[in-house]
Amino acid sequence: MEIIIDKGQAYTSYSKNLEKRGFGIKKGGRIYLHPVEVVYLAVKNKVKVLMNGERLKILELFNWAVSLNEDFIPFYYAYEDLRIRGYKVKPLEGYLVAKYVFLPIAESKMVSIVEIAKKNVENLVLAVVDEENEVTYYKVEEVDVKGNQFERIGKIRGYLVKDRILTEDTEIFERFFYGSIKDGLVSLSLLEGVYLMEMGVLEVYSDEKLSVEDLRDIARSFDLNFDRRFEVYKDLKLRNFVVKTGFKFGSDFRVYEEVRSAEDLPHSKYLVTIVDDRRMPMFEIARAVRLAQNVRKKKLFVYKDSEGKNRYVLIERVKV
Repeated sequence: MEIIIDKGQAYTSYSKNLEKRGFGIKKGGRIYLHPVEVVYLAVKNKVKVLMNGERLKILELFNWAVSLNEDFIPFYYAYEDLRIRGYKVKPLEGYLVAKYVFLPIAESKMVSIVEIAKKNVENLVLAVVDEENEVTYYKVEEVDVKGNQFERIGKIRGYLVKDRILTEDTEIFERFFYGSIKDGLVSLSLLEGVYLMEMGVLEVYSDEKLSVEDLRDIARSFDLNFDRRFEVYKDLKLRNFVVKTGFKFGSDFRVYEEVRSAEDLPHSKYLVTIVDDRRMPMFEIARAVRLAQNVRKKKLFVYKDSEGKNRYVLIERVKV
C-alpha cells in the first residue's frame, strides 16, 4: 500500500481493511488520512509514503507532520497509546475522538484551566504525554459543588492578636470546626474572622471593638491576595461546606461536606486551588491532582468567569 502526500493532503486507494480499522475518511475511490494516521501507518505497518514521487523516511515524515502542527509529538504518542489500547480513535480539530474526547498535551506545556474549561467539551480527557512518551489520562469536568453543613452559631467574642483571633468559646471549634484549639483557647484565622463578622456572630476587639472593614484591612496587610481568597472561602461556605486551610496539601483550602463534631472528623472531600487565568505547566496540574488522589481527595480548580462568578473544575486521573 502507498500513501501519497499532495499539497498538504494525504490519501491512499480505498481499502476495506483500512476503513474497517477506523482509518481516514472515504471519498470516492480514496481514503484521505490525517497526518497522525499517516505517520502511525508508516511506523507500525511499514507503509510507503510518497511526496513528489520520493519515498519519505520516518524522520522526514515526523518533520512534515510537525511543520503542520507544532504539538504533533504529544498528539502522535497519545494517538499511538489509544490505538494500542484498542480504540478506533479519530483525529478531529486537535482532539482524538473515541469513547472520550481526548486532548493531547505535553507535560511541559503551559496551560490555563480557564482555557480548558471554556472548550466546553463533553467527556473531555487530557492525554498528558511525558518526556518518555508515556501517557496519563485526566478527566476534566466543570461541577456545581454543594455541601451539607448548616450552621446556627451563637454570639462569640474574640480578641485580635497579630494575625489571629483568640476566643474562649470552644464550641466554635468543637461543634462547627472553625479555627484550632490548644489549652482551651480557640485560634481563628482572619479569613474565618471576617466571614463570622459578616455573618453577625463574631465581635472582635483589639484596643477597641473592630468593624468588619477594620479586620478586612488588617487581613490585607498580612495577605496581598486576601480579597480573592476570601471570595472563594465565602462562596464555599455559602455552598454549605466546612472550609479549612489546604496548606499542608499545597492547596488554598481543604473542604469537608459536613462535620458533626471535631472529635469525629470525616475525611475532607476536596482540595481547592484558586487559579483564575494563571498559566502553569501541565505537570504542575497533574502533580496537584495526583497528590489529592493519593490522600483520598478530589482536586478542584477555581476561576472567576466574566460575570464574577466562581466556577469549579474537577480534574481526576482516570483509566481509559
